[in-house]
Amino acid sequence: MIRPDRAVGRRGAEALAAYRALADAWDRLYAEIDGARLELRSDLLVAICPDIPAPPFNGPWVVADSPAAVEALPAALADVEAAGAEPFLLTRAAHHRVAAAARALGLAEIGRLPVLVVCPDELRPTEDTLDISPVAPGEIDAALDVLTDAFAEPREVFARLGEAALAAAGTRWYVGRVDGAVVATGLGFTGATAVGIFNVATAAAHRRRGHGSALTARAARDGFADGAGLAYLQASAAGHSSYRRIGFRDVDEYVVLQRPRQAG
Repeated sequence: MIRPDRAVGRRGAEALAAYRALADAWDRLYAEIDGARLELRSDLLVAICPDIPAPPFNGPWVVADSPAAVEALPAALADVEAAGAEPFLLTRAAHHRVAAAARALGLAEIGRLPVLVVCPDELRPTEDTLDISPVAPGEIDAALDVLTDAFAEPREVFARLGEAALAAAGTRWYVGRVDGAVVATGLGFTGATAVGIFNVATAAAHRRRGHGSALTARAARDGFADGAGLAYLQASAAGHSSYRRIGFRDVDEYVVLQRPRQAG
């Protein structure tokens, strides 16, 4: 779908492969959501999803840090706002030109996300005994409880996302159980070349026991079994070291910019 920036060396090639696979995963996901669209406009990939108005699902992604992307940015942000969503901008750390243009338009950096990858021969085994499998219909509510508790988004966001994920090709929604109770969850998106792992979450009472790492490793292994040559994810500060322990390596960093929210 996208023509990415040029890669330099293995790390650069893997970073671009992850960025391209992320866009492909979102394309498949949006195909299952009414009114959602992912449009390539010059050197921006514009995501608009009125059904999920949360910022991570609405806004432009930088394909190349070019004058064309800078020129297309104001209209892209305006179109997202016209659809009733709060826009954000997803860039890679090297996209200085477009990031500067976004700041001039009133956006501010709200966070950075390390991007990690692992190849099949690098994935390390985990000792966790978590019972992991695709979610059963009767477990969806419990999985949504875990997600809502772990992330600062409304429950309906995860419900709509989960519904779309279950319908999209190449996706698996996992749950992890302890004594039959759902205590962890996550999504795996397997494309032609890579498997992406998203929304890994563990119930508060069961954290720091390796459950997230075990679920991540399972999603990666399943993707490799389906033909993927690379697994990728975006890590939170809390989860970064656990992913490194099972073999994931840092290859990139995404920068997220958004309009400052008004107090009150």
